[in-house]
Amino acid sequence: MPIYPEIKPNFSDFIDTGDGHRLYVERSGREGGVPVIFLHGGPGSSTNANHRRYFDPKFFDIVLFDQRGCGQSLPNGSTDNNTTSHLVQDVNLIRVKLGITQKAVIFGGSWGSALALAYAAEHGNSVEALVLRGIFLGSPDEVLWFTDGLKRFMPEAHQELMWDSSGDLVDHYHDRVNSIDHSVAKEACRRWLDYEIQSMMVGIENPEKRKKDKREATGAELARAQVQLHYLKHSCFFKKDELLQKAAFINNPTVIVQGGMDMICPPITAYRLHEMLPDSTLNIVASGGHGAWQSKIADTLSDEMEHLKIRLRAIHGN
Repeated sequence: MPIYPEIKPNFSDFIDTGDGHRLYVERSGREGGVPVIFLHGGPGSSTNANHRRYFDPKFFDIVLFDQRGCGQSLPNGSTDNNTTSHLVQDVNLIRVKLGITQKAVIFGGSWGSALALAYAAEHGNSVEALVLRGIFLGSPDEVLWFTDGLKRFMPEAHQELMWDSSGDLVDHYHDRVNSIDHSVAKEACRRWLDYEIQSMMVGIENPEKRKKDKREATGAELARAQVQLHYLKHSCFFKKDELLQKAAFINNPTVIVQGGMDMICPPITAYRLHEMLPDSTLNIVASGGHGAWQSKIADTLSDEMEHLKIRLRAIHGN
């Protein structure tokens, strides 16, 4: 099934959380349809127009929002009152503000998959189904793979990441992107995000060539890095193996789409999650990487949403 054509939101606004944040929220598709709540990756990333296109707008009530400190949400880059628990509460706040009372499909990729699981573990009765992509569970081992393990595949990029660090890279970059010296903060941001971009390219044939210029990071990029490193420094506010342990008690139907060549979130984590989740199916896209918009990953996600739509239509009608 092809990705749906571009659509514009029917509604967009800011929702005040009451503790210093204003969340950018948008709604598209069929109001009154089956709700689907999209949880973006990162931490620290944002939603974009393509994220609406996985879902049939004639069937789904499509809700996208930028998490605290992210994208168009305000204040940009803020890490005050910004934990996983806050984000879980925000999903319910958005439901209340938009008047969504029926169960919702929760769709999350990468960090969004961790957040989706955290939400389902607490509010499973509000979840129709989970659709997860590029599984990340926020564990120190996963983060260590990203900051250290990938040097086996991209030594030049890793050497650039090392900069002047001799210890923990997450702590090192967290301190620097929050430096009062703006030039230090922006240089740290540039190196951190360039490393992430390079890691997305591993294993991709004919990747887009990037100029190796020492560009200055933008304010939006700095905000993204500050939020991301805030979460990674605190193990995404999870205890050891917390999500895997909670997964055993999540009974919502779950579809997992995982790139077989995902170097940022290797497939082993998706396998472990699948083994723990009672009602889950695992769809490995053999040549797929981490990027959600890689054609085979996007097509597979779209297909899975079509299959889910057919099942939901049988339950709820049109």
